[in-house]
Amino acid sequence: MFPFPRKRIRKEDGAPIEPVAPPPILFPDICIFLVERKMGAARRGFLTSLAQKKGFSVAQDYSGEVTHVVSEQNTFTDVLSWIEKKTGKPVQSAEDQESPQILDISWFTESMSSGKPVPVEARHRLGVLGSPVSKDKDALSTVAPYACQRQTPLIHHNSKITDALEILGKAASFQGSEVRSLAFARAASVLKSLPCKLQSIEEAKNLVWCGGHCQTVIQEILEDGVCHEVEVLKNSEQYQCMELLTSIFGVGVRTAERWYNDGVRKLSDLADLHIKLTAEQKAGIEHYTDLKQPVTRDEAERVESLITRALDRFVPGLRITMTGGFRRGKQQGHDVDFLITHPDEEALNGLLEKSVNWMDSQHFERELRRFSWHEKNLSLNSHGLYNVEKVRSSPSTEHTAPKYPVISTMSGFSFSLH
Repeated sequence: MFPFPRKRIRKEDGAPIEPVAPPPILFPDICIFLVERKMGAARRGFLTSLAQKKGFSVAQDYSGEVTHVVSEQNTFTDVLSWIEKKTGKPVQSAEDQESPQILDISWFTESMSSGKPVPVEARHRLGVLGSPVSKDKDALSTVAPYACQRQTPLIHHNSKITDALEILGKAASFQGSEVRSLAFARAASVLKSLPCKLQSIEEAKNLVWCGGHCQTVIQEILEDGVCHEVEVLKNSEQYQCMELLTSIFGVGVRTAERWYNDGVRKLSDLADLHIKLTAEQKAGIEHYTDLKQPVTRDEAERVESLITRALDRFVPGLRITMTGGFRRGKQQGHDVDFLITHPDEEALNGLLEKSVNWMDSQHFERELRRFSWHEKNLSLNSHGLYNVEKVRSSPSTEHTAPKYPVISTMSGFSFSLH
């Protein structure tokens, strides 16, 4: 049996250990406070030691002497909330200065590399105390992933970028790529919901649905003011023709693509090439200009009044609300949508069928005839609404009504019963 070796006892040096003097402070006007949230205690200790060796003053606790608050992977609101929770009072700037400055870790790392504090730029700031811009930029990192959770205002801050993305999405749909078209539409929807204008590509990198090709488009517009891919696309013959043909009532992407391959480049080519048309397509071509004219808000409100009077005949007390684009604030549109509600849900049973039957009767026809003549200068017969002057001026249909259904912009009604 072997005995265990005895541990050597190190003899203590009789000389006392002198404390190490802290490095001298080279920048007395700057006091840094490192936010431990998401940084961790170990990393905070390492960065504190590094800054002190470089001659910076680093505060262990937040106080009024702090001039630069440095955070890593936190938003402006996160930093303020964390400091307020630790200190018990909100962060406030001094009356005679703009400090403390709430900065990203990038300012700290650049200062350490330079050996001196670098000037604070806009890209370093997470926000400015008391500024609404701080809340706006903070919202960039909290965009909801689903469109139904976001606001999509008519007037927004990134229209140049969203217009380019929507053109690319339309071009992708012309090529039959619904996946790419949806990707561009999602990115445009996100950018429309932002409360401020994008200033750099760094702000867009963390936005949902804005990666890949969309990010390249965003960067090019921010740097050059224009996306060259979009400019080339808008000037291409195929894109212009597909946009024209798909805008015809009754024509989809596949039909437009087939017509384009057959040599159709303008509306007159359809007759020259003897393209076979459906009744809806004939109506869409004949009244192309009329159908491109949007419905105004005033006209939509008049239609709402007409529909309200019609439905009130069957169920009094209905609430009819105009929805769709007009409810979102649009002044023009191509259809009119209504939401019909009633406190008693059973009262709505069969209302749609009764309403449609009544609208097909002479009562609604008389109302529609009077409305269309006074408001739209259109006449009504069994085929639909049509422009009298155009029919009279046409040699082939002189003094006769159209032989195929005619579609009017005022006939675009959509109902939802709840």
